[in-house]
Amino acid sequence: MDSGSFGKQYKGEDIISRMPDDVLSHIISRLEAKDVVKTSILSTRWKNVWTLIYNLCFRDGYGGNRVTLFVNFVEFVFHRCQSNNIQNFHLWTCYELQESDAARLTDLICFAVERNVCSLTLKFIVEGEYPMIRLPQSMLTCKSLVKLSLGFWDFVLDIPDGVVCFPCLKFLSFHVYCPNSNLMQKLFRSCPILEELKIKGVYGWDGNVWTFDITKPTLKKLKIDLRATGDDDIILHRFVVRAPNLEYLHVCNFFLVCSVLGETPFLNKVILDGKVDRRLLHGDSLTKPVSEFFRAINSTRFLRLDIEIMSVSLISFNIFVMFILISHDLYGNLPSFPNLIYLHLGVGVFIGYALLVQFLDNSPNLEVLVLDKEDADSYSWDEIVSFEFELECVPSCMLLHLKEIYLFFGEDRNLQDLDVMKCLLENSKVLERFSVNFYLSLEEQVQNLQNFILTFPRASPICEIDFFDDPCWGKLRSKFYKYR
Repeated sequence: MDSGSFGKQYKGEDIISRMPDDVLSHIISRLEAKDVVKTSILSTRWKNVWTLIYNLCFRDGYGGNRVTLFVNFVEFVFHRCQSNNIQNFHLWTCYELQESDAARLTDLICFAVERNVCSLTLKFIVEGEYPMIRLPQSMLTCKSLVKLSLGFWDFVLDIPDGVVCFPCLKFLSFHVYCPNSNLMQKLFRSCPILEELKIKGVYGWDGNVWTFDITKPTLKKLKIDLRATGDDDIILHRFVVRAPNLEYLHVCNFFLVCSVLGETPFLNKVILDGKVDRRLLHGDSLTKPVSEFFRAINSTRFLRLDIEIMSVSLISFNIFVMFILISHDLYGNLPSFPNLIYLHLGVGVFIGYALLVQFLDNSPNLEVLVLDKEDADSYSWDEIVSFEFELECVPSCMLLHLKEIYLFFGEDRNLQDLDVMKCLLENSKVLERFSVNFYLSLEEQVQNLQNFILTFPRASPICEIDFFDDPCWGKLRSKFYKYR
């Protein structure tokens, strides 16, 4: 039947409404709850179809005094819902919940657990100096719960000592403020089959030294993003991770220096985008844990390293470089990365290309190199340390494996940047793509620089040099996460 005859046959008919209830519920379960309920006014046929949904998504960003109305709506939908197997319960609101509203939401969480919820996501704010949400005890033994995401400040959950909880939970994510170390430790020790853990939040110095022990043989993905407030001496704290099957690691902010890793033979991707404060510089207290950390991740295949320096005074930057780069603990003994095939390296103005030479020497199978150059606009050139990019001998990766190089530059370029580009082109014998991105305000400057780079000799006869715009950066980041 062609499309014309099909249109004539069904002209004026409501084909969708003739579909069975299970098909309709499957379709509208992909909508937010407020849109799902609106379908009840379409016709008599649709009046109760919405009650069959199995995904309950409540998302509202309106403020003011409507918080109680919002909670009333959530209760209304829950009490009309007929599904005994809720796949997703997602609650997100910008409202500052009062204590009474928070208690009602706790009851709704109980309701979701009773309906065999698989994925539970909670993101909201509770009004008060010490915001606390008490999670129901029924969550601990829920056999259907596979994914739990807690996107609010602090919560209370009474986990008995020595008891295995969350028997089927594979994904856990929480956002905390001034975390309760005892509760965190109990959470880590629970979840016997946990595969993915995300920790995000802010904490302040309370005089206690924390050691978070994440011992999980089943853990495959880990992300730690904690930010300090006040004068916390963060070097005292430790994240001890013993996850022999870990495949993905993302460490943000200061916690690079206070993370202790066990052996990770199956590690596949590592992202390190931290900020180091000058207050952490106390002799070799920083260089030693950083060196140990690098040795623990040397089995990875993909590495993104982009560490910024935070300082109260620019005077300490040179001291930092002395400790990190000239120090025998790190600069002279960067471990080998025998499996590394993708390296994204942030080139800071105070570190320069010093680490690049070592990574090239110590990564014999490297295939893709990304260099992201930091602008120096906000710094005094008197405090910037320049390191020569010099190869004593051509690294084996440049002779045998390096096929793609991407370089990102801001407005600040110098002769050293051009020397680096020239050296990479002259020595990479199997290079296929050499892509450069730089920002210049004048079209004439752009053209002149491009023409100059095109004159550089190339060791690879098949190497193509191209110049791309900023949108390519998003594609490249996507390539990092999908690259196999």
